[in-house]
Amino acid sequence: MSSLERVLTVHQTSMGATRLPLELQQQVFSYLDTKSFYAARNVCKWWRFASDDAATLSRQLKKLPVHPPVEAAKSSSRELQRLFGEAAYTLMLGVKVERRPDTDGSKSGPRRLGAPVVVSTSDGRKTVTLNNRTIAVYDTSGSEPRRVAQRHLNDLRETVGNGPWLKISHPSAYELALSSDGSLLAVAQDRTIQMYDLCAEPDSFTVNEYISSAAGHYICGLAFEQDDHVLRVNLSGKGTVLYLGTPRVESSSGAKAIIEHWKGKAGLKHTFLDSTLLSLETETTTANNTARITGLQLLQPFHNGQLFAAQQHGGNESSHYILGHVKTSPPHKDTHPHTAEPNSVTVLARLESFLSSWDYTLNGIHESGMGLWENMPSAHQHHPTFALSPDGTALVLAEREKKSVRPTPLTQIFVYRLPNPARLAALLRRREKKAGGGRWATLSNFLDKLDNSRREVSTKRVQAGVEAPSRYKVGRIPLCLSTVQGVVTDMTFDEEWTLDGRRVCALSVVTPAARKNWRLTNM
Repeated sequence: MSSLERVLTVHQTSMGATRLPLELQQQVFSYLDTKSFYAARNVCKWWRFASDDAATLSRQLKKLPVHPPVEAAKSSSRELQRLFGEAAYTLMLGVKVERRPDTDGSKSGPRRLGAPVVVSTSDGRKTVTLNNRTIAVYDTSGSEPRRVAQRHLNDLRETVGNGPWLKISHPSAYELALSSDGSLLAVAQDRTIQMYDLCAEPDSFTVNEYISSAAGHYICGLAFEQDDHVLRVNLSGKGTVLYLGTPRVESSSGAKAIIEHWKGKAGLKHTFLDSTLLSLETETTTANNTARITGLQLLQPFHNGQLFAAQQHGGNESSHYILGHVKTSPPHKDTHPHTAEPNSVTVLARLESFLSSWDYTLNGIHESGMGLWENMPSAHQHHPTFALSPDGTALVLAEREKKSVRPTPLTQIFVYRLPNPARLAALLRRREKKAGGGRWATLSNFLDKLDNSRREVSTKRVQAGVEAPSRYKVGRIPLCLSTVQGVVTDMTFDEEWTLDGRRVCALSVVTPAARKNWRLTNM
């Protein structure tokens, strides 16, 4: 339809909003911020037609984190339409965030020297306390807690394999982790971990291990993951992470791990992943400044390996977050459990931080400074917490504030948009086929493949399938949900459903004080 036909058609309609000449509608669009402009484009086909003008799109794209800055004279209207669709999807311009009422927290109190250590399941139905070497198990599903079991620590009665004879005292309290169903309890101090079966008799023996790979550090955090098949161990050495046990495979039924799993060769004695051994190559890496991965957290099994989220430091780049993939070696019967291959790390998406995003946020015209992206993660928290959305297209990050000294720490909650999982799987298969199972020549070559591949999505989410031109790149800058008080102990996408054709997710973030709830529409 030509511009003249468009103007004549508009004057024949009865709607006042479409009676304006095309030039005046585009002039009105120029005063809108990017979110309002995105919403206006989806009102009707007439407004979409008016907003598809190259000058109008270029003016809005200059407000978005697109690098290099967009020039309308050097880009076609169709190219700018594809670029704006990609930017709107990546930056979640159409996502509506609604805060829901808070509910009770996790009942896990602060850890002070001499005070009881408390840990609860994510649903709050079972709570375990450790006080003066006594473990007490409580049923907290009712209005009043009810003690159901009690036993003593076995640290003085049992020996720990290859551990030291003399106990190394450290001023920190015990670290506790409770399995998702409340049947297993992991207790750690210094570099020793014990596993208790809370359903067994009080005098039953434990599974214990001295973590020799933690030499030079001490254990500062524990968490069960992937249906309790692995234990994430945070060490004191600047984001060092160990994964003990053996994660479930993609075809697993989702059954919870029991104590027998942790007694075998694939249990507590097996180190599945050591973040210090992971090799990461980038185009800017030099011999004197290599890139390293810290704060790693496995997300889920994916394409003969594991998806993970982590921080990337060094390599002549500003610190930022990444979505990565690490291959796992196949198991050899029962003698050699499968482990992560340190030299098989592939970066699937670069997730920007405050400093790493300057190429995107300091160029162009932004409302009120950085506009929508004023609150950004620093990527300097040693042990962040991540959660993946049910369909794998969004990543939630909880990053604790470090610079301020407060009685109660503050934690910021961010949401990143991730590439489509089907596209990631196709890219990994193409990578293996081209490199013969090895690495790409450089990381930039792989990211170019990632940026230039077309998304395969439904027509209802056409903005998700728009391919950005190769000369433009959209920075994956997160959406800041809120700042909460306290340390985040659990994050989950509780529900996912469709409301009037729109995808809706419910996000819960658990702190010792409360459970914070959000509802995200058009995810």
